[in-house]
Amino acid sequence: MMLRVKDFPIDTRWQIATRAFSRMIIAEGKQAQDRTTIPDTFYELADEIRWIAQDYDMPRGDASGIVQTLGIISNVLFGPRFETPYIQGFSDEAVIRITRCPLYSEEFWASASPDIIHAACSAYLESIINSLNPEFTLTQPRSRCSGDKFCEMVIKRKME
Repeated sequence: MMLRVKDFPIDTRWQIATRAFSRMIIAEGKQAQDRTTIPDTFYELADEIRWIAQDYDMPRGDASGIVQTLGIISNVLFGPRFETPYIQGFSDEAVIRITRCPLYSEEFWASASPDIIHAACSAYLESIINSLNPEFTLTQPRSRCSGDKFCEMVIKRKME
């Protein structure tokens, strides 16, 4: 019997894509464990995300727009189960809080510790924020990988 894409339910397709993409982020992110190195792959991916944002006229001129664009693109790349239930955005600063993350999964803990997963996530996000708008920076005051109940990411205009 020959299988075709349409033989897989859409939810199954998302699960497969999310798992593969998440595993790639973690594998590449192992290089970022020292928290000073961002793998070249992440810069390439960030450039592609910037092009997608430009092609679809996604907002990225201020923190609120960057958060909105990051939410949409993350949902496309990581699948519909990627949750961003709390987003607060203003011109110079925006906050995202997530409780479910495809990277933070017991499925991946055999191949990477929570510290490595956090380093991969941080490097991935930092490269994207910089590519979407280099006038902004990212901090992560809370992280599920560090034992918090949710991840919190703050996108803020760089001080001059």
